[in-house]
Amino acid sequence: MQNYSAFLQDLKTLISFKSTAAPAEENAPFGKENLKALEFFLKKAQDFGFETINYDNYAGEVCFGKGEELGIIGHLDVVPTGIGWDSDPFELVEKDGYLFARGIMDDKGPCLLALYALKELKDSGIKVNRKFRLFVGCNEESGWRDFEYLKTKATMPKYGFSPDGNFPVSYAEKGVTVVSFSIPKLKKFHSISGGTVINAVCDYACCTAISDGIDSELLAKHGLKLSENRIESFGKAAHGSTPHLGKNALKPLFSYFLDMGEDVKDFYDFVLCDKKNISDIKNEQGNVTISPDLITETDDKVIISCDCRIPAPIDPKDIYKIFDTFGIDYSFKSHHEPMMVDKDGWFVKTLSNAYNEIMGKCKPPVSMGGSTFARCFEKGCAFGPDFKTYDTNIHDANEKVKKEDLFKAYEIYKKTIFDLAK
Repeated sequence: MQNYSAFLQDLKTLISFKSTAAPAEENAPFGKENLKALEFFLKKAQDFGFETINYDNYAGEVCFGKGEELGIIGHLDVVPTGIGWDSDPFELVEKDGYLFARGIMDDKGPCLLALYALKELKDSGIKVNRKFRLFVGCNEESGWRDFEYLKTKATMPKYGFSPDGNFPVSYAEKGVTVVSFSIPKLKKFHSISGGTVINAVCDYACCTAISDGIDSELLAKHGLKLSENRIESFGKAAHGSTPHLGKNALKPLFSYFLDMGEDVKDFYDFVLCDKKNISDIKNEQGNVTISPDLITETDDKVIISCDCRIPAPIDPKDIYKIFDTFGIDYSFKSHHEPMMVDKDGWFVKTLSNAYNEIMGKCKPPVSMGGSTFARCFEKGCAFGPDFKTYDTNIHDANEKVKKEDLFKAYEIYKKTIFDLAK
């Protein structure tokens, strides 16, 4: 990297914006902090000499070069911080060779890496035979309304990558469906709530118990906390596409409900414990996953919303047929269809070769469970920044990256962009 100290200072500033989902305000469709992050990023690009476009504060674009278009897309919004941080999530902290902050990996850090790599291409003076279009959104984590708006204002390149996944390169992504199960209100417990976003494992859930809903021995058995008549369950967050990496706070809570005589056995067995072995359904893209991430209560029922990932070419209807056997009311909406790019085609090979050359490896392209902005392109790939050699705590407390890995990722992105420019 040509100017590490400047990059680090810009990263600190970008991290400092508390760009979680927020109600719309005047000229700020996703809240003022998301707007600040977008304005900072586009101003930095302008300072570097790039042409920029602000799509009415929904998303931004940085343009460079002429010729066939290639896209890069990331996002500046972040998931809620949750609990358990050892430092301020919106302050970049360096400790023991790691950088800690919300967004350091998902996805502020990688967006800034891509911008700096484009700057290095621009400053090199070499002939650029393609037009690069770097997009940054502000609503990837909670609805993709930024991209939906962007589609009404701009035509996307056919090929592109998103620095919001794993290395070496992901040529395929699972389909994503939100499944909401409904069960009757409980008899001994009310005001049940938990979870932060649909794509993060529920790390906290709570409810209020009436007098005969409290059993100290059973609370201790299930590791639950009691404060007056409020019961709390603590878990560990993880990305909704990898629920096995987290600890769902709903499981001990519903196990307690079951022991207290509540009629939740079907939900506990089939959804929380996967009694029908849905997770054993798999193919080259991976296995089906279902992660109960949000729970709310209405006047007459409890609703548990689940992040369900289904690899292609498995038909989601075959999974719904299994849900039909649960004996539980449910509804669903499909967020994203499965996607796949030719892993032997020129685009995947260019990305893969850049990774392997920088890393001195010979790794093939892989499939992933996450749903990324790579889907915004007809032929899109998720490409880093996670090397998957340790838990970076994406969507969890203490999100982190080894400093050396951040700059390895930069070298990979730089080589990729230089190679694609030819």
